[in-house]
Amino acid sequence: MLLQINNAVSNAEEYQTYIIQMDHSHKPASFLTHEAWHRSTLASLMQSSPEEHDENDMFLYSYNHVMHSFSARFTATQLSELKKSPAHIATHPELFFELLTTHSPKFLGLKQNSGIWPAASFGKDVIIGIIDTGIWPESESFNDKGMAEVPERWKGKCENGTAFSQSLCNRKLIGARSFSKGLQAEGLKIPPSDYNSSRDHTGHGTHTSSTAAGNHVVGASHFGYAKGTARGVAPRAHVAMYKVLWGVDSEKSVATDVLAAMDQAISDGVDIISISLRISLREDPPYFNNVISIASL
Repeated sequence: MLLQINNAVSNAEEYQTYIIQMDHSHKPASFLTHEAWHRSTLASLMQSSPEEHDENDMFLYSYNHVMHSFSARFTATQLSELKKSPAHIATHPELFFELLTTHSPKFLGLKQNSGIWPAASFGKDVIIGIIDTGIWPESESFNDKGMAEVPERWKGKCENGTAFSQSLCNRKLIGARSFSKGLQAEGLKIPPSDYNSSRDHTGHGTHTSSTAAGNHVVGASHFGYAKGTARGVAPRAHVAMYKVLWGVDSEKSVATDVLAAMDQAISDGVDIISISLRISLREDPPYFNNVISIASL
């Protein structure tokens, strides 16, 4: 449904990022995709603005799997008009996320020599999507010795970027993408110290990836102490990295980028999504308004 807008938008109004949940049953048949409908909706809203803005700069993502929604930048007037549409379900403001790490094996009650852990062949043929700070592909935890071939159902890819090329992927690390449009829409730039790619800047994503699915590394130690074999919870699982956290203000991410990563991971064919982050405590919404919780249902 295209929106007819007669109100003029004040020059003083600022644009802010929102995630808009839509009732997909209202999509007109003339639009072949939900994204085309989402973009057309935004374009009709922007017709009311006296300022010239390219809707391509205002539009961020269209989500098809985690929830039927899209993210874009709106003025208060435009948002008010959008809420009048019968297709509108809910509006979620942009949120910032922080790093978090948990103790999954203990929480899950896994035992090394009995139960589901060995019965599941330690993750063989499972694809784990990690949403984090990126990955350091040269780490021995991501060698593909003993790994099975990449599952035929896999539709993901390894994207080229700063200090990262497709050749760095193998049968262990089978996917690597990055998402930053939402963060940059907030005026935060990727600093020179970070990599504009899936490569890890801080090590957190490499840590969580190797904890979840690191391959066997014989002779691992901490400067010679506690020498032994290091491995992840599922050493035979494949890994796909979706970088959403950047070296900006103590590793920040935004909800629009996290949702895009989740949506892409599902489209690529991951079996499990691992997210070690949380909404900033200063803006933590109720559970039923938490877009990541909604997307995880």
